[in-house]
Amino acid sequence: GRGTNYYYFGVAGGGGKSDGVVKAGSRPDLTWDTIWDCDTSVDSKGWYVEFEIPFRSLSFDNSKSEWGFNIEREIRRDHEKVRWASPTRLRSMWTLQGLGKLKGLNDIEKGIGLDIRPTLLGRYSSTDKAESDFDLEPSFDAFYRLTPSLTATMTWKTDFAETDVDERQVNTTRFPLFFPEKRAFFLEDAEKFGFGGISRSPLPFHSRTIGLDSNGNRVPIRMGSKITGKQGNWNIGLLGVGLEETNDLDSDEVYVGRVSYDIFDESSIGGIFTLGDPRSNGDAETIGLDFDLKDSSFINDNIGIFRGWVMNTNTDKGDDYGWGLTAMYPNKPLWGRITVQRVGEELDPAVGFLRRPGIYELWSFISYETYPKTELINEIDFDLQTHIDTDLDLMALTEEIELETEIEFSSGDFLEVSLRRERELFNEEFEIYDDIIIEEGDYDYWRARAELGTAQSRGVYFSVGTDLGLTDYLDGTRYGAHGRVGWHPSPSISMEIGSNIRWYDLKNGEFETVIVDGSIRFTPTKKLAITTRVQFDTVSDELGINSRVRWMLNPASDVYLVFNQGFRRFDDRFDRTLTEGVVKAGWTFRF
Repeated sequence: GRGTNYYYFGVAGGGGKSDGVVKAGSRPDLTWDTIWDCDTSVDSKGWYVEFEIPFRSLSFDNSKSEWGFNIEREIRRDHEKVRWASPTRLRSMWTLQGLGKLKGLNDIEKGIGLDIRPTLLGRYSSTDKAESDFDLEPSFDAFYRLTPSLTATMTWKTDFAETDVDERQVNTTRFPLFFPEKRAFFLEDAEKFGFGGISRSPLPFHSRTIGLDSNGNRVPIRMGSKITGKQGNWNIGLLGVGLEETNDLDSDEVYVGRVSYDIFDESSIGGIFTLGDPRSNGDAETIGLDFDLKDSSFINDNIGIFRGWVMNTNTDKGDDYGWGLTAMYPNKPLWGRITVQRVGEELDPAVGFLRRPGIYELWSFISYETYPKTELINEIDFDLQTHIDTDLDLMALTEEIELETEIEFSSGDFLEVSLRRERELFNEEFEIYDDIIIEEGDYDYWRARAELGTAQSRGVYFSVGTDLGLTDYLDGTRYGAHGRVGWHPSPSISMEIGSNIRWYDLKNGEFETVIVDGSIRFTPTKKLAITTRVQFDTVSDELGINSRVRWMLNPASDVYLVFNQGFRRFDDRFDRTLTEGVVKAGWTFRF
């Protein structure tokens, strides 16, 4: 690689796999998935692992015979890490600095670069209206490497029934919630569409908007195609998706293009465009330019990053622009970041995500780590985070500042405490809950938070925390508590249950929000995984059960069995709203 993007492959002690892509300074994005295999064993001398990573599974420049490489083992029972290259705690594995070298990678054979994956899905569903339906749906995916580092992807009649369910969230704010992408077609090479270093808002492209309407209901995807990868110094991401007609939406097409050009050794400049609005019948377009400047020899061979972007959107509502600048110093023991953004009043990235329009935003974060010379404490982190939103006339609307200290003990247990000040200016009244109104006004309050947890390397582990108001919250009070307990009776079985509760006592009423989340995972072999997740919240009063069996026939072919049930609470009972069973089988053929 060029020192900016790498592949990550991880193996657990029992043979469980994970994979992802790493951008310098960030932890792995585990949403990426590819075909590879591994095996583990234990004898009197220790633990062994063997990786089998086909070159066909990687996108790379075939002209380069030298690759950056590193390997790290985490021994949780001893709270120890062992690293091959650059074994220092002052340098994270994910900075991609001080990598070792793999040499002699010449004349690599990758076949003709064609993968074909036919899939057959059977679905039975029944609703609370006593309606039932059975569908048998074929689908098809194809991947072709136009060059060793540039891939064309096509999907037809894609269904994402095997995708993990979303983590339940409760919204008591004025702004939309963010849900990450989890669908395989959109996750493949998703990093090629990243823009300006923006993690959440205002994202010009967030694939989660495609194939789901504004209420989260499924919009069938008729066909999709992508070209992603690298050609010379060009980084390319092109996407086109056709959507079928629904009761509320006409059939539609959405297009996204993201191109950047490498400059210097670790930097790039580029642009992005989107056409279409997958959540309405209107027209929309977005266009943007960005730069990413990185220097790994900045101040005593540390990393320095400077990023910027500008974008314009044009929709049926109007057109507007935004811009942002970010400076980062992602190093140890000192880590820092500051971001300034302008988000226009009419800025509306229809294929993206926008938290709040019509503002200037300031985000800053600084962290300092210390390593006491004591057997009791492994590390102490001191964090200071600030966030300010103003209107376009620079009147402050939101102010947040938080000071946090985290102590990691040598046992792997931890303690976090924080003090937080918040200020909110409401220019109009806001319904925080059913018929409970927060009146227009200026609200200022302080909060304290504490959390204590044990290491997950223990057979039984837990975390418990509280959120206390030191002063009034809005026009009343709010208190919170959360906890989670996990149990690992064996390497193949894990169980967790957790809850997050908040109590509100406000001027116009009182209420509470409760989220309960439990899961069980059983992996009797590395080829078979059985998971069940149960979630409930008191805002929607909906209980969801998702069970999934994944049987990997081989690294390239698998079978999924998925069972979903939904219930809604009425007084003291739960009525069934959905029963769904899915069988999905897919085979990958490589040429």
